[in-house]
Amino acid sequence: MLEASRAVIDLFLRERTSDFSVKELAAHAGLSERTFYRYFPRKEDAIRPVVDASLARIVSDMRAAPRDKPLRETMEEALSQSLAQENTLNWENFLSVVNETESFRAVWLQILTDAEVALARVVAERLGLSPDSQRARLAGAVLATAGRLAMEQPFSAGRKRDASKVLAECLELLGPTLFEEPAGGRQPVRRPPPQRSRQGRR
Repeated sequence: MLEASRAVIDLFLRERTSDFSVKELAAHAGLSERTFYRYFPRKEDAIRPVVDASLARIVSDMRAAPRDKPLRETMEEALSQSLAQENTLNWENFLSVVNETESFRAVWLQILTDAEVALARVVAERLGLSPDSQRARLAGAVLATAGRLAMEQPFSAGRKRDASKVLAECLELLGPTLFEEPAGGRQPVRRPPPQRSRQGRR
């Protein structure tokens, strides 16, 4: 699925458009139409595996970073490393393609929403918070938005800039409080009580 996703994105980037039929995309990816639909219910879903893999790499790198490293620096380094590993992905053209139609834009926005949740969990783990706490959710949303701006801004002025530096500038505007351990040390992580199954109810 990941290889098929890369093939589809490569085609989009090369032609700078997503205006292809499923039959054309399946043939380019070396799949039958039936297999393509099994992997991707809609052609817009074909961009998800590659982007999800990049997000998973960022999350993994943030989790693996030393606990004493500031969270903002951890995010900056994780984004930089992810971009270095995805050096074949032209983000300028990619963002142009995903904003080409409402259906692709909807998938992109869902990816960003998923990123907020994943990053909120990392923040919660590192700061000893509940992943459902307001602070963790806000931090996840901020990191996802700052990451998106970092990906977009290097090209917005017609000149490329290092995305990790743009991310650092965005996070610097927020001040340090959001990404530091709460005063008084780590808070106990409260998890919701397990839900009883319907079969167990009377």
